[in-house]
This record gives sequence, C-alpha cells and structure tokens, in this order.
Amino acid sequence: MVKSSVALLCKSTSALKRRKIYETSEKCLKQITHLYLNGKNLDELGHEIALCQCLTVLYLYDNKLNSIPEYLNLTQLTHLYLQNNRISRMENLNSLENFLSRNCISIIEGLEGLIRLQELRIDNQNLNPGESLVFDDRSLNSVANSLICLDVSGNKLDTLQDLSNLHALISLNVSNNSIRSIHDLSTSLNKWSNLKEFHIKGNPVMKTTRARDIIIVTAKRLGKLFSMDTTFNHINAFSLIFVLCEFHLNLKMVFVK
Repeated sequence: MVKSSVALLCKSTSALKRRKIYETSEKCLKQITHLYLNGKNLDELGHEIALCQCLTVLYLYDNKLNSIPEYLNLTQLTHLYLQNNRISRMENLNSLENFLSRNCISIIEGLEGLIRLQELRIDNQNLNPGESLVFDDRSLNSVANSLICLDVSGNKLDTLQDLSNLHALISLNVSNNSIRSIHDLSTSLNKWSNLKEFHIKGNPVMKTTRARDIIIVTAKRLGKLFSMDTTFNHINAFSLIFVLCEFHLNLKMVFVK
C-alpha cells in the first residue's frame, strides 16, 4: 500500500512553493496552490491533504486510487485531475472542473450541490461487458445551469436523451459511442441552444444520409463539428442548401472535421 505523506506533499509542488529550510511542514502546506501527485503509485490519500487550505489545482492522475477521499473537501479547489485510477463511484467532489477519464465509474452521480460545476470529463470508463454509462437525473438537474463542457466519449451510450436538460452546454464530446437514431439526436440538439462545439465521430448515426447536415441545421449556434476521422472535410454545399430549405432555416458557417 502506498499512501501520501506530509513529506511527499511538501516535495510535490512547484520549485517556488517548496518547503524552505526554516519553514515548518504545516506552514509550507498552507501556502501550496498546486500539488503534483500524479504517477506516484498512490492507492490512498492521507488526511494531511486537508492542511493544504489554499490548494486550487490537484493532480492525482495515473495512480491506483479506488475512491475519492471524503476529506478532499478543500474550499479553494477548482481543478481536480483523477484520470486513469480505479475509482468506481463519484462522490466527495467539490471543484469546478473534474477530470475522471479512464476509471471504473458506471453511474454519473454525486453532483448534488455542485451548482458551479463547469467541466466534467468522464470519458472511456472501464465498464463491464454489456454495460453503458448511466446518468442520475438528480445529479444532472443540479448542474444543468452551470455545466458548459462535458466529455462522455467511449462509454457505450446509445442515446443522449438523458443529457437533454443540460441546456448550458457549450462543448460536448460523445465520440465513439453507439448512438444510432438521428431523430433522438436531433431532439437533444434542439435543447442544447448554447452548443458551439460537438464531437460525434465514431457513432453509427453518422452513417445516416445527410447526418452532418441535419446536425448543423438543428444545432443553431454550432461553430465546430467533429464528425469524421479524417483531418478536414468541407460541407457539401448542395446537400446543405437542400436541408436548409427543408427546415426553412438561414445558411450559417460551421467548421467541420
């Protein structure tokens, strides 16, 4: 078992913030704003982290953590990086931006009270065969007015209907899932009135005739669409104009990949 310690914390910050010879450990920890505990083989975070009351950014990715410690309730924390651990449950989150890619989370939950949450990256979870990522309605409702960036790519999703109430979204990545219905996709896009960047490549729905054109005219403020594996694709102007006429909408410029 590898556990964090006061000595490790004092060494795991920027050179400017490292402990001076004349400083106590407690004084050093109270001044730390950034902690680099990534790649330390940690499977437990000790209570000493609570001494870092000025901590704003915490890097804990590439470790062996099974859970998010409950004493990680640091009021100044804005960015929490927990990618590539063994976390199976979302809990004890308090930061504005949370990075939980490549863990073992099967349910998006524990977001109640996070009314200022802006960014959540929970892509490529290690799900059991036949499972897909599940969303708790209460959690999503709690962040509906604040969440502007969401990454749920690579999680075997076959619909985005559960995300429809996230009306503040500006950037959404749902690449490499199992989304098939263009009708369901259009219904969701209609509700994301602020969406400017959309990643949808690697989904069966993109094989639907004129799928990209339908997305472009449905997502009214869309500026960037990442829908194919190639580096860059120009919109088929004739196809787009045809779809625009069908929907009685005005032409707009969209960057497409």
